[in-house]
Amino acid sequence: MNYNEAKHYLVNAEFDKCENFFKENDYQLEYGYCKMLKCEVNEARKIFMPIRDRDMRADWAYLFIQFMNNYIQFMPSYLQIRNFLEIDIGLLIKSGLSEPVENVINACDIFYQINQESYKFIARVLLNYDYPSVAKIFLDKGVEKCYNDPELHFLYGNYHLHYKNRILAKHEFETSLEVLPEYYPAKMMLAKL
Repeated sequence: MNYNEAKHYLVNAEFDKCENFFKENDYQLEYGYCKMLKCEVNEARKIFMPIRDRDMRADWAYLFIQFMNNYIQFMPSYLQIRNFLEIDIGLLIKSGLSEPVENVINACDIFYQINQESYKFIARVLLNYDYPSVAKIFLDKGVEKCYNDPELHFLYGNYHLHYKNRILAKHEFETSLEVLPEYYPAKMMLAKL
């Protein structure tokens, strides 16, 4: 097995196929993720702790465990939320960890205080994993707080398309273009409608 194969197994929540590879080849970040996504969080913390100072992703994962367990002491950075929140919620969903997903998304207001795009990140991952009714909660919050984000309106348009409401979808894509006239994804969707 090589690293890319092992990473494929990790991303697809097949930890039994990749955990030993990461451990034996000293890929501490990935090994820690295997442990974290198997809910062996104390072991994951021990793995992440020594590499936190040199690896922003390990520092994020160490902090993310707090949100998974609904016990928050330390805050992540703007860039950590921007780079990793959406990805790691997706990994939790793929791993079948519904309670940690719920705990993380319930911390949305904390994330928003650090990064105002957080509602959008959460909505997008929930739409991508086919949880549109939950995604709508975060789309509503996002539009309320950051109305001038063209991508939020684009995502809202896709939400409406999920429910086959072409009129509301068209309105959201048009709103996206009012905010940013050259926003290509909205132009493309309007051309398809």
